[in-house]
Amino acid sequence: MNLKNRINGNLFREMVLNGLNNLCNHEKEINAMNVFPVADGDTGTNMRLTLENGYKNAAPNEHLGSYLKDLSAGMLLGARGNSGVILSQLFKGIYLALARDSIANPREMKEALIRGYRTAYAAVVNPVEGTILTVAREGIENIKNQIYGDISFKTFFSIYLAEMNKSLERTPELLKDLKDAGVLDSGAKGYITIIEGMYNCITGVRITYENVVVEVEQKKEQKSYFGVDSKFEKGYCMEFLLQLMNAKKFQKTFNLEAFIEMLKPQGNSLVCLQEGTIVKVHIHTFNPSVIITLARQYGEFVAFKLENMQLQHNEYVSKKKEKLPHKNLGIIAVVDGEGVEELYKSMGVDIVIQGGQTMNTSSQEFVDALEIIDADDVVILPNNPNIFEAAHQAIEMAKANNVTIIKSKTVLEGYYALAMDIPDEKNDARIKAMDEGKNGIISISVASAAKEYKTKDIECHIGDKITVINGEVVASEKTAIESLKKALLKVEDIEDRIALIILKGEGFADEFEEEIQELIDDEFSHLEVQFIEGGERVYDALIGII
Repeated sequence: MNLKNRINGNLFREMVLNGLNNLCNHEKEINAMNVFPVADGDTGTNMRLTLENGYKNAAPNEHLGSYLKDLSAGMLLGARGNSGVILSQLFKGIYLALARDSIANPREMKEALIRGYRTAYAAVVNPVEGTILTVAREGIENIKNQIYGDISFKTFFSIYLAEMNKSLERTPELLKDLKDAGVLDSGAKGYITIIEGMYNCITGVRITYENVVVEVEQKKEQKSYFGVDSKFEKGYCMEFLLQLMNAKKFQKTFNLEAFIEMLKPQGNSLVCLQEGTIVKVHIHTFNPSVIITLARQYGEFVAFKLENMQLQHNEYVSKKKEKLPHKNLGIIAVVDGEGVEELYKSMGVDIVIQGGQTMNTSSQEFVDALEIIDADDVVILPNNPNIFEAAHQAIEMAKANNVTIIKSKTVLEGYYALAMDIPDEKNDARIKAMDEGKNGIISISVASAAKEYKTKDIECHIGDKITVINGEVVASEKTAIESLKKALLKVEDIEDRIALIILKGEGFADEFEEEIQELIDDEFSHLEVQFIEGGERVYDALIGII
């Protein structure tokens, strides 16, 4: 069985089946870990269907690399949801590392697991820490120096699992939604469950498929969560496989990077990857018809899924009605991105509503927040001028006469308002300090242009990097750093400023941080720079100058 501490294709196939059976037996448990706003369906089921399709697609083959090739291809085609896509990429990386090997020893498997997580990170357009990606990465990176000599696979997988479980316990510290809900990341748990089954196979423990798994049933209660009078503000979860085609009516050249840039303005949580002539896409969007049109320039769909994410949100809100502890001054804020939410919570905000530029917060969401906050006075930081009226309407709907709207136009204005709060003072003084504080920061944003734009001084094309200062487009260049440099040079009193606060968005490239630091060192050396993980979906970066 142990092939003298080597794994071939047939043994790996047995390990995959054991892992799949273990996942099946814990599927409902993993599904139950899902929490909004990760509204991608049921993680356990998505991962099970992904691995199941890979197993069915790969016939027994003694050659490890050949078996992994078929397993990886099947998982890619069967991948469902974010968790399924990432799982398929983890196994694709394992295949790429072992493609030519008929057998593998522990040291080779170590390198394959490293290749696995790196492949998965590369496939996700905007990787989020505190998820399956983090656990897969930390699990092997933290133990790789222990894998040497004649270590056995039993020991190898034992310490790999132990380290991944430690990493799993830390996921709530990296992803605030998990911490607030009091759960661990479901995708990471699913991956660990698979690896546990594979480890058990090595030790001789066979896991059987104890329960019949059926498709997830639609809950009857969903009708009460979305009806004829419901508002639709959360969009769709869209997922498809696109077969690239050679017929004359289709575009002849497909470029994955260019396709990703076309899709980015249409939504968030984008995962886009290509395997041969098949393109896999996952995205949260309000514009499914636009994406369908863009995709069908190149081919036809071979699989397609579209789900209403408002259902999960409405159900989540309906269960979040418990009053918060009483305070003198309560604070409600609207932000976009988990990193910004973490920052605001650390500064004393009681309720953070995810929303903003592409998903303007509704009055109902403010009313829901006002129903559970318990304070003598309440402050709302809308952080977007398009949300001011919804906040005003919510106050009227809730008949709340103790609420003040501080008209912060950006999350950075809201950030500086919070920084100016004086907790020991009376409420009136605190509110005044925050209101005045919002005006003490210059707000700059860097993003990709979603449409053509032309004024007397500025002209940009779709995909160009534009920089906006206090609501005005001041620069447009081919690269983000060129655009930012041009904008900073236009800040008249920048010599009197002392620091830059930079919230890194989902589109923030790794090299952008180094470029910014070099720019400040060369041109504005008097400024201190602070980088903060923001996770904002629309902007590459939000920058405050104080």
